[in-house]
Amino acid sequence: MNDEELDAVIAERFKAYEAGIHLPDEFKRRVVGSVRCKRRLCRAGALCLLCVTVAVCIALSCAMRSNTERGDASPTLIANTAVTTNATSNVSCLMLLGYLRECFNRSRPSRRKEEE
Repeated sequence: MNDEELDAVIAERFKAYEAGIHLPDEFKRRVVGSVRCKRRLCRAGALCLLCVTVAVCIALSCAMRSNTERGDASPTLIANTAVTTNATSNVSCLMLLGYLRECFNRSRPSRRKEEE
């Protein structure tokens, strides 16, 4: 028996063995469900990571805020003087939250219109 005949015999035995093997009927449904579950878990993990990152950024911005002396003027809705004694501008937590909300609430077409 030479190599070609041996290859033919082995190929026939593999074909006979393969003909008797079949995947279960529910295999496709289980694989699709498994992939969808993995995607959902990945998205949920990414969302949790994003929420934690935003919370840490807000906490750090509040913790690093400097407590400067305020003027003796009473607080008003609209400032009546344009003179500021503080040379640096501070970003408040509420301003950061408002900016993030604005980024997520604006729809894509309105962004495109603003860019044009």
